[in-house]
Amino acid sequence: MGNVYLLRHGSTEWNEQQLWQGVVDTELSRKGYEQVRNVARLLRNKNVSRISSSPMKRALQSAKIIAEEIGYTGQIEIDNRLRECEIRLWNGKNFEQVLTDHHKEFNEWRTNLYSNVDGAESLASVQERMSQVLSEIIVHYPNENVIIVSHAIALRMLIAKVLGLVPPLHLNFGLDNASLSCLYVRDGTVRVKFLNISADELIY
Repeated sequence: MGNVYLLRHGSTEWNEQQLWQGVVDTELSRKGYEQVRNVARLLRNKNVSRISSSPMKRALQSAKIIAEEIGYTGQIEIDNRLRECEIRLWNGKNFEQVLTDHHKEFNEWRTNLYSNVDGAESLASVQERMSQVLSEIIVHYPNENVIIVSHAIALRMLIAKVLGLVPPLHLNFGLDNASLSCLYVRDGTVRVKFLNISADELIY
């Protein structure tokens, strides 16, 4: 039985200012680098066969740190399907600003899997592309350990699919920066092994 480890990228300055960033190509902050180095300790000695990453800087930087820390010598596979949700309508705004400026659109987007909001990719679209990646990994790496490095909304929608949660129930769990979750396959069914182990909370 193999494991698919899901890593949310480390913190960025936008995360630390609590700003929505979507596909704005932000980079890891100093805090973010340290978070990823810390959580990498959980992935040592896992005999990882593949690391797949979103092409976005903050994710790819996180993937490279993980690879270095665990001694992974293979190529990091960059997959555009692992990018974050496109939410250009409210990029650069905090939660309160989004609710003030785009209340109707935001509520439609976060509560309707198949929302049709100009400037915000539907959660169904995100879930479909993330699920495609997972399905391919299950086929090609059935008994091996794989790491996926991606983003909060993208990973949440993948996990929600596994758990059978539809919006807004996907909001019932969070994924912290540099947090690690894990999926595995048993009897043909994908299951959650653990969820949201945060680098900030790890004690050694």
